[in-house]
Amino acid sequence: MKHRFKISILAILIPIIVLAFPQSIQAQQLTGAFIMSSVGGLNNMSNNSMAVTFSSSATCLNVQNGTAVLTGDRGTGNFAINCEVNTIFNSLGIKLYPNPVGASTKIKFINTPPLTDQFTISVWNSEGFKINSAKATGYEIFQGKGMDFSSLIAGSYIIQIESEKYTDALKFIKAN
Repeated sequence: MKHRFKISILAILIPIIVLAFPQSIQAQQLTGAFIMSSVGGLNNMSNNSMAVTFSSSATCLNVQNGTAVLTGDRGTGNFAINCEVNTIFNSLGIKLYPNPVGASTKIKFINTPPLTDQFTISVWNSEGFKINSAKATGYEIFQGKGMDFSSLIAGSYIIQIESEKYTDALKFIKAN
């Protein structure tokens, strides 16, 4: 008798809890992106790992570290080949000169981009933090967009250029 009573209480409480606290359902519907980097390391070992970028849309989860890109179906916990991602990676090619960069550095696409598309140019430090960003058309970048990197401290950085359909990235150096 007590067992049936407990089951009937659970049968009533579970739907009430699910309706009262729909956060897990809402979390599956959220979109966004974040970058995670590693800090620290082992004694007498170098730590040259790159930041890992996680981005999410209504149907897909994308994980990339500058070397590999994994794409998966949202909410399943599995990475799968049937998740459609319309972004084209590293197809336009980036040329940055001079490298190491300075006050009068130019960034240029190697291959012809969609000339009227709007691109965002982002600079990231080695810890995965965005330093700054700018906007430019595909035409401006293809012709060679001038950028001033004189305010950066010496070190390694990543420049990422992206639009709705394209994402390219390149590692560069700022010397003293």
